[in-house]
Order: sequence, then structure tokens, then C-alpha cells
Amino acid sequence: MKKFFGVFCLICLFALALPDNAYATSGSWYRIEQDGITFFKQPIDSDNQKLFLLEKTYYLYAISTSNGFLQVELFDNLNGFVKICGYVKAGDVVTCDTPPVLPYYPTETLTINQSNAILKAQPNANGEDIAVALGGQTVCFYGRAWQNSDWYYVKYQNDFGYVQSRQLSPLLVAPHPTPIVLPQPDPVPDQTITDTDEPQTTKQNFPAEVILILLVCLPAIVIVLLLFMPQKRNKNFNVPKPKYMCESDTFDDLDLL
Repeated sequence: MKKFFGVFCLICLFALALPDNAYATSGSWYRIEQDGITFFKQPIDSDNQKLFLLEKTYYLYAISTSNGFLQVELFDNLNGFVKICGYVKAGDVVTCDTPPVLPYYPTETLTINQSNAILKAQPNANGEDIAVALGGQTVCFYGRAWQNSDWYYVKYQNDFGYVQSRQLSPLLVAPHPTPIVLPQPDPVPDQTITDTDEPQTTKQNFPAEVILILLVCLPAIVIVLLLFMPQKRNKNFNVPKPKYMCESDTFDDLDLL
């Protein structure tokens, strides 16, 4: 019994003595479903902390959160690429319920198509020179510059920097094989009147409509008829014949009236 207890204590002490990175980090996968999502060096929303734009439809693995940012890993140490850690805004990416299928992120290598290409610390001609890549050699593409898509953030040998896209072979990034599920719009309620509702509505509105029409139209019809109906003449009316005077006729002053 004492031996068992001693072995148990040794196991516990050994477990406590293990470094933190000996345990598997439980993180989450997130998907880039919008254009223009920025990869930051530090969890600070400022221009000097922005590195490049992330490729839409691909995935990031988040290992921690800080100030509304997710600390994420990008790439694996394979085929000339180096895993880098950076930050994205938590509200710019979408969490995934299931792990994604490969590839998690596009691994594109580009060739220098000029005699040489200068890696810059900033994506502009005035940026500090970092290294010179010779013609025919390849660089690992990481992303487009956030303020100028004509510059690419690349890795050349052991150096990282920006190179003008015209100095490189064409970049062709296909969408991730898993399609993005777009949210379905809310259904619009059907306001079409059914056959059963139509007679009821007609029955309810019929008396009021008829009464209103009669009250408005009947007086107008009566007035029109009275104004334009020809008057009837009396058939027995005889036009008096004029009286002709003769020599024997006499008249007095009353006849002149």
C-alpha cells in the first residue's frame, strides 16, 4: 500500500513539473468569409500593426483571445513556409463547428520574373530595403498588402517583406473547396387572398359599397334627367286663330290694351 501511494505521489509531482506547452492547446477554427480581413502583428488596431490581407474562404486556428482580437496561427513549417502567429479582429471571422478540410490556407509560391526584386519593409518604393531576391528564385506568398494590393507580403529565404506584384509570376488562388453557406433570408409572409377568403371579404364590403354608390349617383342621375329630359306638349292645345277685323267691327280703348 505504501509503495502504491509513493508511486502515485511521484506521478503527480511529474505532471506538475511538466511545462505548460506539454499540454495540447484547445483552440477553435475560424473562417474568413469576407474580403479585406487584416492580419495584425499585435492586437492593436493601427496602421503600423497591419501586415497583409487574408484570403477569403480559408481558415485560421485561434489559440487565445485578447482585447477583442483572436491570436491565430497561419501556415505550417512545410515546403519553405514558416508558421507565424498574429491577430485578427474577432468580429471579422466566423467560428466553425467542425474542423475544416485541407488546405487550411493557400500555399502559393511565386517566381521572380525580373533580374531581381527588392524586399521592402513597407509596401511602397520608399520603404527600407530588407533583401534582394534574384531572378528565377521563388518566394512564399503570405498575403496582399492591406493598403496596396499591388504589393505582396512574402518570405524569401529567411526574410519577410513586401515585393511588387509585377516582379512576380501571376498569383492564382482558388477558393477553398468547402463552399461558404450564405444565411437564408427570412420568408416573406404570403398575403395572397385565397379562394375561401374572397367571398367572405366581398360579402362584408358589399352593402356599404352599394349604399355609398347609390347615395352619390342617384341624386346626380335625377338632376341630369330633369335638366335634359324634353318637356311633353299637350296634344289638345289649339293655337288661337287670329281675329280679322271687318268694316262692321268696332273697338274701343280697351281693345288697345
